[in-house]
Amino acid sequence: MQEHEANNSIFEAAMRLHESLDVSEIVTRALDFLPGLVNAQSWAVFIKTEHANRLELIRAISVKELPVGPVVEIEQSPLPMAQAASEKRTIIAVGLGEDTTGSSVDELAALCVPLIANGRLVGVVQATRKSGGADAFTQEDAQVVELVCASLATALANALAYKDATRQTLIDDLTRLYNVRHLYQTLEAELRRARRYGTSVSVVFMDLDGFKLVNDAYGHRAGSATLTEVAKVISRSVRESDFVARYGGDEFVLMLPETTAKRALQMAERVRLRIAGHRFKGGIGADIFLTASFGVASFPEHGSKAEKLIELADAAMYEAKQRNKNNVRLAAS
Repeated sequence: MQEHEANNSIFEAAMRLHESLDVSEIVTRALDFLPGLVNAQSWAVFIKTEHANRLELIRAISVKELPVGPVVEIEQSPLPMAQAASEKRTIIAVGLGEDTTGSSVDELAALCVPLIANGRLVGVVQATRKSGGADAFTQEDAQVVELVCASLATALANALAYKDATRQTLIDDLTRLYNVRHLYQTLEAELRRARRYGTSVSVVFMDLDGFKLVNDAYGHRAGSATLTEVAKVISRSVRESDFVARYGGDEFVLMLPETTAKRALQMAERVRLRIAGHRFKGGIGADIFLTASFGVASFPEHGSKAEKLIELADAAMYEAKQRNKNNVRLAAS
C-alpha cells in the first residue's frame, strides 16, 4: 500500500472508531481496517479484564488460525502478547512455542501492540502470519498498527466508561445482571457479527432446580437474597466478555461470544459445579443447597436468530430437568 493511501486509511479508521460507543462495534470496525494495512494470517483483539490481570478475546479474524486461547494470563503466560501487556510496548516475535492444541507454531511471526489510553492498559491487538524467520513483521508494520491502536484504545476506553455509566438502565433490579430486553438486543448484534466473520456464538439457558422449596422454607425475602447470591456465583464463573442476564424468576441466560458449542458445554458445566458446591445463606445465615439444569444452543449449528437460539437452549434445559436435573444438555441439531 502506498504511503498516501495508508495515511488516508489510518485517518478514516480513526474517524470511524470514534463514531460508536459500543465495544463490539468498535472492535469490528478496527478489524475491518487492519487487514488492509498490514498483511497477516490472523488478527485478534483482547481486552484487559477489570478485576483480574488477564486478557480476554473479544473478536478475531481467522479465529481457527489463532495460536492462543480465549484467555491469556498476563503474569503467567510466556506469549508475546502477555509481554506486550505487562511491559506496555509493542512486541515483534518469531516462534510462539505451541498453540492451544499442542501443535508447534514455531513458524509463526507475531506482532503484539498494547492498547494504552491515559496510561492505562485497555487490551492488546495481535497479528500473526507464517514466517520461518524470513518474513517477520517489520518496524514499519508495527508503526502502522500502532497508529490505528492509538485511536482504538481511546475509543474502547470511552466505550467502556459509557457502558459503566449507562448500565443502570439495562440491569435487573434484584440481581444486578442484565435484563431480558438488553439480552435480546445484544445477542442479535453479536449474531450479526458472527455471520459476518464466520464465528460462533453460544447461548446457555439455566434454571435452578426446586427453587420453590427455598421460598417455602425460608420466605420470599430469603429467596430473593439467594437469587442475588446465585447471580454472583455465575458472574464469577464466566469470562468478563460474556453476557449474563436474568431471564425471569430463577432462570438465567448466558450469551458467550466467540464460543463453540463444545466450549459452551464446558462453561455450563463449570457454572453447574460451582452452584452445586456453593452454600447459599439467603441473607439469614442459612445453609442452602442448590443445583441447576442447563441447556446449550449455538450459532450456526442450531439457529441463526436470537429467539430461536434461546428457545432451543430452553428446550434443552427442560430435557436436563427431565433427566434427573443438575446436568447439562445440548440442543438437538
